Amino acid sequence: MGLSTLLVPQERVTLSASTFSTFLLPPFVSFLVMGVLVQRKRTTMIRFAVLPVILLCACRAGSSLDLSCGIPNYRGLNHGLGLAMFTLAMRSTAWAFAKKPYKRIALQPNKTSNSDTLSGTTSNQSTDVNDTPLSTAIWNAWDLSFNYRGIGWDWAEGLPVPNSSRGTGSTSKFLLVSLAKVLFHVLALDATYGAIRYFSPETFGLIEGGTIFDPSLPPLTRYARSAIITFLSGWAAYFAIELPYHLCAIKFVLLFRQAPSQWPPLFDAPWFSTSLNTFWGHKWHQLLRECFVSVGARPLGYLLGRTGWVMGAFLLSGALHYVGLQAMDRGGHPVAVFGFFIMQGIGLILEGVWKRYTGVRVGGFLGWVWTWVWIVFWASFMVDAWVKVGFVGSNFFLDDYRPIVLLVHFLKHHVNLF
Repeated sequence: MGLSTLLVPQERVTLSASTFSTFLLPPFVSFLVMGVLVQRKRTTMIRFAVLPVILLCACRAGSSLDLSCGIPNYRGLNHGLGLAMFTLAMRSTAWAFAKKPYKRIALQPNKTSNSDTLSGTTSNQSTDVNDTPLSTAIWNAWDLSFNYRGIGWDWAEGLPVPNSSRGTGSTSKFLLVSLAKVLFHVLALDATYGAIRYFSPETFGLIEGGTIFDPSLPPLTRYARSAIITFLSGWAAYFAIELPYHLCAIKFVLLFRQAPSQWPPLFDAPWFSTSLNTFWGHKWHQLLRECFVSVGARPLGYLLGRTGWVMGAFLLSGALHYVGLQAMDRGGHPVAVFGFFIMQGIGLILEGVWKRYTGVRVGGFLGWVWTWVWIVFWASFMVDAWVKVGFVGSNFFLDDYRPIVLLVHFLKHHVNLF
């Protein structure tokens, strides 16, 4: 591979068999190699040597490939690519600095008041007490690559896991419920994005983008409107995260014979959060908890204590979302994006100060009001950045095959509801 291919091209290249092999395949292969190494003893120096290669490959793929194939309306796919490559880089960094080899464990959920926490013992069927055999480590690396929360791994012990309502005892029931959730979330995602675009189809409903703060409206109406759009955007994000998770659950349980217990719920009813601590601590998804702790919270916490721990995690989350927006080549709006996550960290610190001086944790109805006012207010500026770069105006489904359109067509011709 020549120097010209190693360097990041100035313009994005369309995905093809050639660009897939030279841009997208290298980060995933090197990522799997890191997944094997992190399970093996005496690989620290090798992991440090492999890490720069992974970071370079991830940077090249995220900034060079054009998944939209030059079609502006599908530029949102590059947003997903940017998120994926940054996540791959974060996880690789966490694995490179792991203090001990990762081990598979036999899951033994410990019951708590609202959720389970993972604990377990090393499974003799999955790993050797001295060192994981290379063949086993290669097989395990596939699970580790897609297992963001570390379900069934020792490094995730203590992770809060929401209670499952999908019937993990029966594989057939789990698959049926998961399929129903996929159908619901794909319809809900399409409907929610449609509702957001409906507020301004001629501005941010298009790929050219716009703003959720309409200057032609009176202040009260303007900010009430922006709050509603922000609220709907939060639901859209929820559906967009749930949908691929349930699709992966079906695939891995059906094709790779994984146990349904390896796919517990992602969210723990975040709409019932009565504090920022409960919202970000366990009610919102914990997919990237390992990365935010290992790469963001722990280093800054070592320097600045608890404040650094909190802000380190949120700064890294801000960087992730900034890279996603930047991948659309319309600007990353760092003040709005980093500002949201910085203010979430400050909100958590304020809750700690409140508890220290009053002896009472934030909670109850007033805690619920506080949580959602704080989140929605600061999120409105980040949502405004999303619509400015045209993310809301991007297509996530082919126009003629939008789920809501297909559903209406079906009902119209077969159920006679219209």
